[in-house]
This record gives sequence, C-alpha cells and structure tokens, in this order.
Amino acid sequence: MPPSWYKSRSYRSRVVHEPRAVLEEFGVIIPASREVKVHDSNADMRYLILPQRPEGTNGWSEEALSKLISRDHLVGVGVPDNVI
Repeated sequence: MPPSWYKSRSYRSRVVHEPRAVLEEFGVIIPASREVKVHDSNADMRYLILPQRPEGTNGWSEEALSKLISRDHLVGVGVPDNVI
C-alpha cells in the first residue's frame, strides 16, 4: 500500500508539473540534458519512469540488467549504480 502522500492531489499535481523538483526531494538529481516525462496510468496511480542504462553495461542481456534494478528504480526514486 503506498503512503497517503503518494495519492494526495498536491503530490500528483507537483509530480506532473515539477518532476525534477519532486525527484530532487528524494535525492535523485537528473541532468538538465536528460528528458523527463510523466505518464498517467489512471486517476489513482501515476508512474514516473526514467529509463537509463548504467554505464558499463552495453551488450548485457535483459536478464543481467534486471539484476541491477530495484523497485526504487522502477518508480523513479532511484538511479541504478554504474558498473564501471
């Protein structure tokens, strides 16, 4: 069950209009050169997805890459570590 603030109107509005600022509050700094998009799933749930291949993983299989990813990375509040 997500925390109550996650479903609040103010949070949902901010994550759409100020995604970088919201992510910075979680300690995730996204370079200005990186595009950030917010996709609505439905009225009750929002997903913020930041696809990023960790440095040093070119040529890795999807299975190998999946071992580097945690739930935090999938919901946009974490960035995978580089392996180089």
